[in-house]
Amino acid sequence: MPDIEDRIWTKFKDQGVVVAAIDPNGDAADGVQAFTASSGVTYPIGLESPDTPTYKALVKNFKGLNPYPVDVVVGKDGKIAYVSREYDPDGLLAAVQAELAKEAPTALLR
Repeated sequence: MPDIEDRIWTKFKDQGVVVAAIDPNGDAADGVQAFTASSGVTYPIGLESPDTPTYKALVKNFKGLNPYPVDVVVGKDGKIAYVSREYDPDGLLAAVQAELAKEAPTALLR
C-alpha cells in the first residue's frame, strides 16, 4: 500500500488519477485508520466484510485462500483497462501511464 501511495497516488493524483483500496477482512475502522496512518497511506480505504454479498460473489469462483489483492485500472472511457490478481508494480504503473496518455472520450468531458 505505501508503494502505491508513492508510485501512483502521489505522482498522479493531480492528473485526475483516483486510488481507492478495500479492506476485505472485516477489520474495524479504527484499526484500518491506525494502519494507514502508520504506513503513510493517504488515499481512501473502504471497509468490506467477508459476510457481505459483494465479497461472497467475488470469492465464489475464486480458487484459493483469498482473492485479494486485485489491482484494477479503469480508463478514461470508463472501461476496465487492466486487472492483476497479484501486485505487479511495473504493470500497474504502465497501465496508469497508458491511460493517462489517452484522450478522454468527448461524451465524458465536462
